[in-house]
Amino acid sequence: MLLRHYSPDELATLLGSVGTNVRIESSVLLIEPRNIHIGSNVRIDVGCVLSAGAGIRIGNRVHIGAATHVFAGGAGVIVEDFCGISSRVSFFTSNDDYSSGYMTSTMVPAQYRKVRTAGITLGRHVVIGCGSIIMPGVKLGFGAAIGAMSFVNKAVPDLAIVSGNPVRVIGHRDGDRLLSLEKKLMREQDA
Repeated sequence: MLLRHYSPDELATLLGSVGTNVRIESSVLLIEPRNIHIGSNVRIDVGCVLSAGAGIRIGNRVHIGAATHVFAGGAGVIVEDFCGISSRVSFFTSNDDYSSGYMTSTMVPAQYRKVRTAGITLGRHVVIGCGSIIMPGVKLGFGAAIGAMSFVNKAVPDLAIVSGNPVRVIGHRDGDRLLSLEKKLMREQDA
């Protein structure tokens, strides 16, 4: 199978804004693409869904792996610089609370449902492992790392490494090293 990427001209026409060196595979489903803003040096792989009713902002040097779904219909999603999102990660900015006897489904009128809606923010240098789920209102701090197959329904502190369902802290990343490597990369780019 030959992969085709959107051309820079196509992206400039489709998206709200886009930087340079952006590679988005043509199978990526862009819903309300004018609400999507992407920085430079970004790659979005095959089979992703970006549903941007409330807005999606993706920074610089971000990779989003295959079959990742970002559902930002209810509130926005912000992905800051240097984030790595593995394949099959799902982001939800809205979810139904059916535990109290409310009905669910977007095909049921709002007065019969109880929906929680809140934005999601990924700080710089966040990494998310394959198959993880990120729920409404979650803020992943600078350098946070999410292990594969994790269910994240609460904030993750800066540099914490978390994993599981529910997530628990299992270690910490070296923030000084991250920033040192970032500075080195930026110096090399400018040279």
